Amino acid sequence: MAMPAAQAAALAKPTGVTVTEINFESFVFRWKPVAGATSYTGKLATNAKFTKGVQHFKTSKSTRKPIRLKNCTTYYFKVRANKGSASGSYSAVKKVTLDCFWPREFSTIKVVPKSGTSIALKWKKPQYATRFEIWRSTERDFSANLVKVKTSKDWYLDTNFKASKPGKSYFYRILAFNKSNTKNVRYSPKLEANLKTSVPQGLKVVGTSPNGATLSWNTAWNARQYEVRAATDTGFTTNVKTLKTTDGSNRLTFNTLGSGKKYYFQVRAVNGVKENVVRSTYSATVYGATLRAGVPLTVMSFNVKSAKYDDGVSSRRWNNRKPAIASTIAGSGADVVGVQEAYASDNYPGGDGVTPQWEDLRRTLAPKGYQRALTGTDGVYSYSQCKKDGCWKDEYKLDGNHIFYKTATVKPIGKGGSISLPNPDNRGSGYTASWQVFEKRDGSGVRFAAVDTHLYSSGITKRGVYEDRRTAQVKAILSTLKNNAELADLPVVLLGDLNSHGGHKPVSTFLAGGFADTAGLDVPQTKANFNSSHGFQNPPPSTFGTQIDYVLVSKDVAVKKWELVANIDPKTGKFVGTIPSDHHAIKAVVTLPR
Repeated sequence: MAMPAAQAAALAKPTGVTVTEINFESFVFRWKPVAGATSYTGKLATNAKFTKGVQHFKTSKSTRKPIRLKNCTTYYFKVRANKGSASGSYSAVKKVTLDCFWPREFSTIKVVPKSGTSIALKWKKPQYATRFEIWRSTERDFSANLVKVKTSKDWYLDTNFKASKPGKSYFYRILAFNKSNTKNVRYSPKLEANLKTSVPQGLKVVGTSPNGATLSWNTAWNARQYEVRAATDTGFTTNVKTLKTTDGSNRLTFNTLGSGKKYYFQVRAVNGVKENVVRSTYSATVYGATLRAGVPLTVMSFNVKSAKYDDGVSSRRWNNRKPAIASTIAGSGADVVGVQEAYASDNYPGGDGVTPQWEDLRRTLAPKGYQRALTGTDGVYSYSQCKKDGCWKDEYKLDGNHIFYKTATVKPIGKGGSISLPNPDNRGSGYTASWQVFEKRDGSGVRFAAVDTHLYSSGITKRGVYEDRRTAQVKAILSTLKNNAELADLPVVLLGDLNSHGGHKPVSTFLAGGFADTAGLDVPQTKANFNSSHGFQNPPPSTFGTQIDYVLVSKDVAVKKWELVANIDPKTGKFVGTIPSDHHAIKAVVTLPR
């Protein structure tokens, strides 16, 4: 029997409705008890009109905890008081949104280069994920050129690119969200992506040696490196060798090929470093024949540090370093050595005030079988003749660059000479490159030219004007080698402190001019992890690739070995004995063509 209307009207509308303990599938409603109420009836729905997902409940308490609800869903709730069979009015509607489950981890993501200007991403949608945001950057840490795109799909085609030379890598990350929730986000791993490359064109053999071949080709779109393969058959199944450029250069030299053989070559472009690396198909095939076996030669470049240097440390003074320098040279077995900073000055600490540094070194090396090439500006004077006829200025103008040779294995031909280089800082002694023609004493009659230089030293780690000044000096050397009749047709070994890192314009200008860097070839290397210049640090720094001292060879000279010469304890990494100079000596074993 219904309660009289007056009695029902006496039941107040519940107030103070609150929501607590919200989680992924439930929450707790509470309200203030209504005087006289014996129970409460409530409605729960997924829309404000209470027409969808409706649930009813009845309770004797002023609280209710619905369970097994749907995560990330908004619910609407209202309650009224009952007394017997009579019911009062519903409370104000209360709204609550459940927490969203975190999207699960990404299990599968595919990165597909579609073309030279587009990249596709495809992924398996993680559980609970309903929308995504794609991040793209040119940096792995997403610190630059960040682009964000939102989507509800499980794929994305990125077409916002332009092909480039050289190529570059892009980095992606996908963020997964559950509906509109932005707190519970799941990040994918960082992904490296690379555009498709074009096939390199214009492959050609530009030089051969007894054990090598130098190839060049036109740069390809989006290429960051190149892979070149060689084989003795057109199917590339026999005597196959594959090399990869490390700096995007479109020039590469093989140095471990068989002598006197015909080889076939192909090149393909590579874009990428670690992940999702893209490779083009191989280019058209070209061929070339290596030269027959040549004549071995060992050469060295060594900056011996000015004898005037004195920082107060006794072991670094010239008289104490000189024996270690001579032992380094003689112990290497080098046939020809280009030294730098052996100046004409005779007023250095420990000197006699008469003998210049280069002559002091010559006297020390002579008992060990070495003599100095007479490459003065007039090219005829020995030290004794200098004192007699006054050629001190000639030697001064050599700027410390002197060529020493092993008398038992090679002999100088002609008077040699020096090349005057641009003088950007108006140095009194200027800048030079000394040169000398030699002949092997093995009966082969093979001749070659040795060149020794020390380039402008300011701003070694800088580019711009400093690099341009050294590059101008390199061009002067190349011009002389090309136009001097005594040098034009000879194999050349170029020794020197170029004050330039690999990849800088002075070095790349030499390479473009037909030279190869013996440190950058596919030959056995020793102590390549050490910097060529160490500034008397002990232990010396060992960051791979930071070289400023070089042995370069013309394209007709094959390279067998490369070595940074230093007496270093392998356990401690420190020098053993006296440190000869603030530079390490650089040695290469090469083969001259017959």
